[in-house]
Amino acid sequence: MKLDDIKIICNIGAGTMGHAIALQFAMNGYQVNFLDTSEYALTSGLDKMKADLKTFRDANMLHEDDATILSRIHATTDYAVALESADFVIESVVEDLEVKRGVWQKVEENSPKEIIMATNSSGLSPSAIQEGLKNPSNFVVAHFWNPAQLMPLVEVVPGNQTSDEAVQVTQELMSKIGKHAVAIKKESLGFVGNRIQLAVLREALHIVDEGIATPEAVDDIIKYSLGRRWSLVGPIASA
Repeated sequence: MKLDDIKIICNIGAGTMGHAIALQFAMNGYQVNFLDTSEYALTSGLDKMKADLKTFRDANMLHEDDATILSRIHATTDYAVALESADFVIESVVEDLEVKRGVWQKVEENSPKEIIMATNSSGLSPSAIQEGLKNPSNFVVAHFWNPAQLMPLVEVVPGNQTSDEAVQVTQELMSKIGKHAVAIKKESLGFVGNRIQLAVLREALHIVDEGIATPEAVDDIIKYSLGRRWSLVGPIASA
């Protein structure tokens, strides 16, 4: 599959991350089949999208009217309907290995063709999730950072059986919808961003525990020094 082959997105999950990812695709011209298990969840997700669109409009960040963007989103609770025309699937359900495995088995059962399958997991092993899939080489992580409608980073992480093509096309697709997509060479617990974040947090809390500085002082020191420098060049380039 090539990037140009992707026209319709199936977005599974209408919660905090799922609604924002679906909206990101719709804002960038993609038709989105918006799938969840209940009408209540779908309605809640659509309401969150409308609130996000108001925020974007108030900040003069939109080039289309809200109705045009929302017309690209097609809500359903039916896997077969959501998948019959989909070219790429992304899932943002609860961070539970067995739940995610069950979702992806349903995807393969209802998809009429081979498609790239991406999970928005923030730390579960893609190798573990892809076990038992008919086409594990098509499975990859596309980890959006929260809030997904605002944070630019998406970590693209392969499992042991993921093909180079799936990584490449996913990275290209994330870039096309305005994200800064970074491909990781191999999976690890917490991927990369979370590992760095937790390492910094551990040391920050240790400093507070030792009575060296208050929490407010530690936050200010990071915000007005390393936070700004690292946002421009990153810690390795800075060093």
